[in-house]
Amino acid sequence: MKTITNRILGLSGVAALTIGIGSCASPNYNKGSATATGLKESSDKIQAASRQLDATLDSLNDLVNNPQPDLRPQYKKFSGNVDDLGNLARHVDESVNSMREKGNEFFAKWSEELAGIKNEDIRNRSASRQKEVSEALNSVKQSYADTETAFRPLMSDLRDIQKYLGTDLTPAGVSAMKDVAAKANTDGAKLKEALGKLSAEFQSLGVAMSAIAPAPK
Repeated sequence: MKTITNRILGLSGVAALTIGIGSCASPNYNKGSATATGLKESSDKIQAASRQLDATLDSLNDLVNNPQPDLRPQYKKFSGNVDDLGNLARHVDESVNSMREKGNEFFAKWSEELAGIKNEDIRNRSASRQKEVSEALNSVKQSYADTETAFRPLMSDLRDIQKYLGTDLTPAGVSAMKDVAAKANTDGAKLKEALGKLSAEFQSLGVAMSAIAPAPK
């Protein structure tokens, strides 16, 4: 009986050890890689928004500078582009918010693990790296916030043109929008430059935070 009991206890111990090993939390680099993926996805969506901005302004310029006898097809193309641009902007915002949440989880876990490091030299190095990566991430977040602030008035103007011409789609109405369209082009050129820089920043930090090195080109 004692031998059987010892065997049962021994097996229980092995099972407990197995469960304990299996239930270990996943390494925090997974959260870092998830943040990196979010950064790269946001970069791709920002590039898509930049291309859509070009398409929107091109269709606006075609409408106001080269109006056809039937204005409806040109307006329909412009209006559809404005709607697509608005949808893409919303998707970019959702992607950045998701990335921000993943980043917060990553740094919270990093701080938790940092507190458990006994070796002072290693702990200091980890703290230094945490600060460096955190500052880089905060920098791209601020760049995004600045770009978003610049995007809002342009999007508002495009929506106003869409609404105006949705009612007064006549040669006189289109002609009245030429000055507004010119301003939209000027603002759009500045925004496109900012979007290109922002996309590069997101992509670069995404690569830097990933556990997987990019494939050589």
